[in-house]
Amino acid sequence: MKKSVLAALVLMLAVGIWIGSGFLSEPGPAQSEQSTPAASGGSVQPPSVQVATLKAGSVAQVLHLMGVTAPKRQVHVPAQTKGTIVALTAATGALVDEGQLLARIDIGDRKARLRGAEALLAQRQAEYQAAAQLSKKNLQSATELTRTQTLLDSAKASLEAIRLDIRRTQVLAPFAGVVEQRFVQVGDYLDIGHSAFRLLDLSKLKVQGQISERDVSRVRLGMPAELTFVDGQHLQGEVTFISRASDSATRTFLIEVTADNPNLSISAGMTAKIRLNLGDRRGHRLSPAVLTLDDEGRVGVKIIDGSATVRFVPVELIADSPEGMWLGGLPEIVELITVGHEFVSTGQRVTVSRGVQ
Repeated sequence: MKKSVLAALVLMLAVGIWIGSGFLSEPGPAQSEQSTPAASGGSVQPPSVQVATLKAGSVAQVLHLMGVTAPKRQVHVPAQTKGTIVALTAATGALVDEGQLLARIDIGDRKARLRGAEALLAQRQAEYQAAAQLSKKNLQSATELTRTQTLLDSAKASLEAIRLDIRRTQVLAPFAGVVEQRFVQVGDYLDIGHSAFRLLDLSKLKVQGQISERDVSRVRLGMPAELTFVDGQHLQGEVTFISRASDSATRTFLIEVTADNPNLSISAGMTAKIRLNLGDRRGHRLSPAVLTLDDEGRVGVKIIDGSATVRFVPVELIADSPEGMWLGGLPEIVELITVGHEFVSTGQRVTVSRGVQ
């Protein structure tokens, strides 16, 4: 029994010494301060970024707008006299020349009224000539001569009116174009002003688009424009109208591009992309991957200055191409952070390594 108690005491003593050795070996406060490469004497290595030196180049500044084609002009061809349609000579979709007959209105009693007007004119001419002869011999008063002159002029006007009415029984195309719609059939009765046809002039096209207030000052009348359509066709035109007042809802300005339409290959109402070349501008071609946002939500890039300090510079898009975006707003020569810009902040010093851009 005495041996077992002795063994237990020896074991407890050994365990106590082992546990106590950990506390005895811990460094004191002074020793801890000495063993830490503390902030008093050491320094933290600045983060590393990759930088490329870029020089600005010239790039064509292109503005893209969307628009819809419209004919050079369109008109509803009206009836200019009353009557029944007796013939239609132009079908829907037909190409017509200026002055071509589209429809004919029944002439009715107009020929009889024409003969009556001609007979009355002959009578008034005879009366006037007789009065003039008597007036020369002082056998006719000046008042009577004036009365016969007035009757003669009235007869001439009546004859011209019936002749004009007969000509108006022929509905003619006011200009060369396409018959887009026909609103009448043979047998329909037309009153004056009733629309008979809708005619489009597609020899030229007008394309209207909306341009922002930021860009409207850079667009000029006569500026060349390229039109691209959904089927791949291209037309060359020019700016023919720029609105002087903005849309109150969108604050954009209406512009109009006019282009020749050979063979009438483009129809009205088609979607068109308007491409305007606003001239060359200095810019840098960059990958979208280098873009970032600042605390105000502005789009820009991070660069370094001469002291290897990070700076944020806002940019604007000049043009987009398959090779990259052309951005403006940067200095002529810039030290651009191409790798690591996500992990550094404006005003922070960095370690620079050179890359190829």
